[in-house]
Amino acid sequence: MNRIGYQVSKFVIIILLVVISPKTFAIDSTIFNNLPPHMSVLLDWGQRPEWSLDGKWIYFLPKAFSDILRIEVKTGKIEPVTNHYFHEGYNRVLCLANGDLLLAGPDSFDANDPWASRHKLRLSILQAPFDKPAVLLDAYCDEGPAVSKSDNRIAWTLPGQREIKMAKISVENGSPVLVDERIILSFDERKYPMTERLETQDFVPGTEKLVFTYYYGTVEEPFYFANPYVLNIETGELENITKTENMYNEAEGIAPDGSFLLVESDRHAEPKRWTVDVYLLKLDGSESLVRLCDWTKYPGYRSDNPVVSPDGKSIAIQRGFMAGAGQGSGIVLFDLEKYNQTLR
Repeated sequence: MNRIGYQVSKFVIIILLVVISPKTFAIDSTIFNNLPPHMSVLLDWGQRPEWSLDGKWIYFLPKAFSDILRIEVKTGKIEPVTNHYFHEGYNRVLCLANGDLLLAGPDSFDANDPWASRHKLRLSILQAPFDKPAVLLDAYCDEGPAVSKSDNRIAWTLPGQREIKMAKISVENGSPVLVDERIILSFDERKYPMTERLETQDFVPGTEKLVFTYYYGTVEEPFYFANPYVLNIETGELENITKTENMYNEAEGIAPDGSFLLVESDRHAEPKRWTVDVYLLKLDGSESLVRLCDWTKYPGYRSDNPVVSPDGKSIAIQRGFMAGAGQGSGIVLFDLEKYNQTLR
């Protein structure tokens, strides 16, 4: 083959790889090129956003089992948060009421079997100003924990997703530890079928209540369907706040005033496929849900992992991948004030 033929063939191969590779949706910008005026791209990479307490920063992960970074919302400046010490990678970051960070990551990470430890993550606390290694806690969670924005409480789902624990964070000899640890909800104790699971999400602001997701399905797949529930921590009473059946409605971020909850829902799609987009659920008893994104119309994508800013005016939404629960690449800011103006 002559040099020109070789170069042409090489170019064709590169084009084919870009077109057919399953990784191409990590760099595809179709969604970002078609956003309405009330949405803007904060990052075209990164996942699992979390607002800082003052709303100036958004913490995020470049990918699962990685370092924590943060981006200044106003300027776009990016700073590393956990790269000054060695660790096995993190899957979650949440801001505690005192300014510290609650992190969740595995005790060990195997790149040849990356998802083996996803459902058993060790909790740790990175104390402000984040200049020392995170302090490991004697607690393991399955999926994401919940943090109170008004006091030092946290809640988390135990591995197996059948029980939720709650504890307070105390500082002893300069190091954070868990105190008053107790189980606040047990599906095993209540003798619920093994096909029913749960996942903590958020404390309801100004109340003694906790939002969590109630999953149910089959023995083979317990997570086909989901509903957001509220647990009264004091009485143990449970409330289904969507009252839907055979539909996927997963609880996500809650408004700082408790007026609405963000939900990942498949009510627009065929069930049992997790083809979810972000909806807004009013917590006024009306059970009114409004679809905020329609990203599932783009093959391979969905909108997920939404979190509300501390002032309640913005939502950070992840551009999620259909392949891989909770995974995605890109963070979009949703301006609620501009959006509400379009509804008038």
